[in-house]
Amino acid sequence: MSTGLVPSQADASNEYEGDEARPRISILIPAYGAAASLRKCLESLARFAPERSIVFVLDDATPDSSVREACEAVGSSFPRLRYVRSEANRGFVGTCNWGFEHLREPNSDLLLLNSDTELTAGSLEEMQDVLYLHERHAVVTPRSNNATIFSIPEKEAGFDAEASFAVWQRMKHSLPRYQPMPTAHGFCMLIKAKVLDRFQLFDEIYAPGYNEENDFVCRINRYGYSAVVANRAYVYHHESSSFGPRRAKLEEAHREILDSRYPEYGQKIADYDRYQRDPVERFAVLCMPHRPRILYDLFHLPAAHTGTSNFGLNLLRELSRLFGDEFELHVGLYQPERFFAHELAGYRIFEDKPGDGQVFDLAFKPCQISSWTDFRRMSRLAPRVSYCLQDLIGVRCDYIGGAALRILLQKTAELSDCVFTISDFTQSDFAALYGLDVPMRVVYHGTNFGLTDGEFRSGEYVLVLGNSFVHKGVMDAVQHLDPAWPVVVLGGEEQPATPNVRWLASGNLSRQHMRELFANAGVLVYPSHYEGFGLPIIDALALRKPVVVLDSAVNRELASLVDNPNLYRIDSIRDMRSAVAKLLGTKSLPSSKEPRRWRVAAQEYFDAFREMLNRDFDVPRIRKRWDVLRTLDSMSRLEL
Repeated sequence: MSTGLVPSQADASNEYEGDEARPRISILIPAYGAAASLRKCLESLARFAPERSIVFVLDDATPDSSVREACEAVGSSFPRLRYVRSEANRGFVGTCNWGFEHLREPNSDLLLLNSDTELTAGSLEEMQDVLYLHERHAVVTPRSNNATIFSIPEKEAGFDAEASFAVWQRMKHSLPRYQPMPTAHGFCMLIKAKVLDRFQLFDEIYAPGYNEENDFVCRINRYGYSAVVANRAYVYHHESSSFGPRRAKLEEAHREILDSRYPEYGQKIADYDRYQRDPVERFAVLCMPHRPRILYDLFHLPAAHTGTSNFGLNLLRELSRLFGDEFELHVGLYQPERFFAHELAGYRIFEDKPGDGQVFDLAFKPCQISSWTDFRRMSRLAPRVSYCLQDLIGVRCDYIGGAALRILLQKTAELSDCVFTISDFTQSDFAALYGLDVPMRVVYHGTNFGLTDGEFRSGEYVLVLGNSFVHKGVMDAVQHLDPAWPVVVLGGEEQPATPNVRWLASGNLSRQHMRELFANAGVLVYPSHYEGFGLPIIDALALRKPVVVLDSAVNRELASLVDNPNLYRIDSIRDMRSAVAKLLGTKSLPSSKEPRRWRVAAQEYFDAFREMLNRDFDVPRIRKRWDVLRTLDSMSRLEL
């Protein structure tokens, strides 16, 4: 599986102060104990801090000499390092403010850096370059392994520091160079000199710490200044615990202050993931070696036996046999215990519960996408989105769908990575309806009927198959059959004056019951005027039953596929009686071609999935999908 990413096209090219010499950087490192971590931090600064920087270690009254000794160990080869000790413990906020007021060089940018961090090559230069891309960039934070929303992958993924760095290296050029953020992170934040001169630094109300950087960003943001992330700068954060048992109380008390001052803070944090976060970042965890995960999306599965459910479940069964150890299969379903529980036993069920954070390499839905909610879920869960377009009857018949559905089907086809269809007819129907040449991959259905000798039986009745939609033609077919014939109708609306007709409601019969109906039929009548394929046709032909259908493009295509002499096409429903009369009581004709099986169809889907997973993420397509979905989402928040 390829986990590479293609370069982003979203780099900013407007160098606001591109020709102006950068200010010097004053680096303040508050330190209290943790000398081993501090020494690693200083060693990284000695290697990677630019020449125009000076480093101040602010020893916040550590009770021993460990901080001073760490500075002395590195200082011999790092002349730009200064050690300053406080005799009283000021806490993080007080120490930062004191250093800002007394040590920061005039007109210099200020880097606040935790003592448990490590710089990487070029990180600080890149942060400062991003800071000066525009006047309104005020604060820059880098990417890290452990920095809440700045983490790569997101912190909840459980990656260690080196794994995080490896992921960042693989994806950094697929992200924009920078992007606005709702806040900054105090572990490493570079603040522009002019902003500091106007607004100073932290409010002491947040002493000794927590939420001081959020307050600072909210304060300057009210004047139009932004915090941004430098996506191509990376700083390790090993995060030693601060404030001990006081931490929870400090966080709670200081958050109350923050929310009372800036009621917008909570909303903008919530909106970050919904509107601002780069979608490629969401799938960063997939850049590490792993067994590809495929989501088989059955969230649409109705509690009924339909052509759609039969297709989805038959294909799932055969795909699960092919996946083996190569792919990890998950079935998306909200209520796995219901109608099809016995057929879904043993599968990994994914219910998409809030906050689970799961992502997949590919989301596939074995039917067309019928709502923006479905498409949003698939796009949120996987960087590759694929589905099967079965037919366009919902937009061909105005009483079923309408203009909104027509737009949905068009856009989801354009924005998906691979669209399957179940016939050439469906593909040509899409092209004709929309005037668009969207690449599609045709994979025909299969059948598992006729696998045992016991299924080949003499027929007792005419089986008419369909449903109550007008285009299925069930009512017209029944009216054109001889009233003396025994008829079983699956679907349609029962008519009172039909003594020889047995009506069965479609959807509630078990799959075994359905199979028995086919096996005991003498002739199958499938009078539909519109189909994407016609699954009951090949099921019946596999049982060597004569089948009567209307002559149409899709049925001619199906006739070529099956090459079975028991398929009879008629020009009109009016020809139904004579066609069925000739077939009743006659033996079926031998077919030289074996029925197409579901395992063959599944192999074709499997091969296509493998091809998709061997390709890199299509970053422009991912972003385009999310842009459309975020636009639709934002419409509910704004007055049109």
